[in-house]
Amino acid sequence: MAQQIPQIGQYSLFLEETDSTNSALKLWLERESLPEGAMVYTHYQTAGRGQENSQWESLPGQNLLLSILLYPSFLNIDEQVWLNLCACLAVQKTVKELSGQATFIKWPNDIFVDHHKIAGILIENVLQGAKIKYSIVGVGLNLNQLQFSFPQASSVKNVSGLNQDLTEARAVLSKHFTETYRMLKGKQWSYFWDTYHSNLYAKGQLALFEANGKQFEGEVMGIDKKGRLHIYTNDEVWSFANKEVKLIHLI
Repeated sequence: MAQQIPQIGQYSLFLEETDSTNSALKLWLERESLPEGAMVYTHYQTAGRGQENSQWESLPGQNLLLSILLYPSFLNIDEQVWLNLCACLAVQKTVKELSGQATFIKWPNDIFVDHHKIAGILIENVLQGAKIKYSIVGVGLNLNQLQFSFPQASSVKNVSGLNQDLTEARAVLSKHFTETYRMLKGKQWSYFWDTYHSNLYAKGQLALFEANGKQFEGEVMGIDKKGRLHIYTNDEVWSFANKEVKLIHLI
């Protein structure tokens, strides 16, 4: 029997305001049985989170803030990297379609246009034995906000000059996520591997990095099957897990 492919966002809950859509989706899941692809979206997060528990900055009603429920039980614990690649490519395609601009994935899961961060992804996996019981994929996508306190942040409107409709933008994201997740269920590993690396920000370019409180120059080579970033520096290849290294800027 063929696996059922969920339509991402077909079953959804809108909250005018919430602390974070990831937390709201967890609470919803505790209260009722939810189908795969269920989505919580909001106009404002009072405690939105990014990587490393950083706060996600977003003005009310300006951006896309949502979380998606997945049941990737077909993935083993050591295959979590593929879910990250799936989410990154879905959001990258969304930003590219909305902005009409060249769009890249900055390791591990930020989306960049013209050296500026347009979107971020936060994945929380709940494990059961050697499998993933369920995953909550949080997405923050800057659409119409024009000013940010973080200088590297930007929005689709900033880079394209076009005002974005939140409902239409959410539909575009749902479309790309559904298509990409279908390929993940089909275990099209070579597609994910090749496409992720061909859209990897700073790949093959000299950049300044920081690790363990020290700065160094190197080139992004790619990632491995554990999701670690490989950087070529001083005639060596160094590997870093998430949060172990920071790309400061290109040189």
